[in-house]
Amino acid sequence: MSHIAMPVRTVADWGGVHEWTVDAVRALRTHGHGVTMVGAGDLLEERARAAGADFVVVDWADLEAAASILADAVPQADLIYAHGPQARMIAVDASGVLDIPVHVMCHGAYHDYMYEWAGRVESVSAASPSLMYFVQQVGKVEPWKCQLVANGVDDLVFDLPVIDIDAKLEGGVGRVVTAARLAKDKIRQIDVVRDVLVGCVAQYPDVEWVVDVYGDGPERQFFENSYRMMSDELKNGRATFHGWIPPSDIPRVLNGAAVAVMAGMGGVRSVASGTVTVAAGARDVLGVQVGRNLRAGIFSNFGDHGCPRFEPTPIGRDLQDILRPGRYAEVVELGRSILRRTNSQSVVDGQMLGALQLIQ
Repeated sequence: MSHIAMPVRTVADWGGVHEWTVDAVRALRTHGHGVTMVGAGDLLEERARAAGADFVVVDWADLEAAASILADAVPQADLIYAHGPQARMIAVDASGVLDIPVHVMCHGAYHDYMYEWAGRVESVSAASPSLMYFVQQVGKVEPWKCQLVANGVDDLVFDLPVIDIDAKLEGGVGRVVTAARLAKDKIRQIDVVRDVLVGCVAQYPDVEWVVDVYGDGPERQFFENSYRMMSDELKNGRATFHGWIPPSDIPRVLNGAAVAVMAGMGGVRSVASGTVTVAAGARDVLGVQVGRNLRAGIFSNFGDHGCPRFEPTPIGRDLQDILRPGRYAEVVELGRSILRRTNSQSVVDGQMLGALQLIQ
């Protein structure tokens, strides 16, 4: 079996890249491969070690030293699997010392001067079809080096019960959920939540609507102020901020929500969990995830990676159609059936192992 050095550069305490790489560690260890993660952050280290990885701490402010630490820490490594531009930088430098191949995972639509280093790496994987297009057309990476390794969701999440809208509104309370890092790239979700609330109140005016906000980040105060003003304006939609909770708890939260406004990995998890989902990412708002909107959401990682020349259908009109008993359950079942075949963790694990050309 192989040993994988995995440098991971993250910019927050927790988020999608953290979850993706910890899931990757778990899959690699399950298949008998060794992993040494190289990065920073107490929470990342704790969860990477719990998944079975060794962990080496580096200071991302000193990339030359980080590359040396990487090369010294894993002399037994067979390959380097880098996540994030700075992780890619130290991976390429360390590979020259270790004489082993580098595989790069692209999680976002940043060009990272790919055309300058693509010839020095073995492969470039992308987290969505949109990024596959991006790394080839913008990054100028040789197409044969590019492979899709999507965002995955634990297979068991797809087996959560389908709860129809009437059952979700029992007791007179309906929940709209968001779960994301509260940073500038997620600010557009605020206006989308407003559109969702307007649609929900129009359909069920006697229901008390609550916005549950999971996650934290540098713009939390802005989010709190915005949601407070929104609630005052609409006379409904009181927001509660829960901070970060364990990732394993999020699917059950989503399963009980009437509507979720999500992006990226959160969008995948939301559809899989069994709630009507509105995609609102760093690049695009793609509307209620049904029909063509869902096709665009899967293409673009639910709005985080960009979906050129696409116009979503209106949120209010779609909610009027979908927030009805029977129709709601139909939309939920179809969406999760599609994603079960494209984004279940077992499918994604196979994509990753194939991209790295490792024994499964």
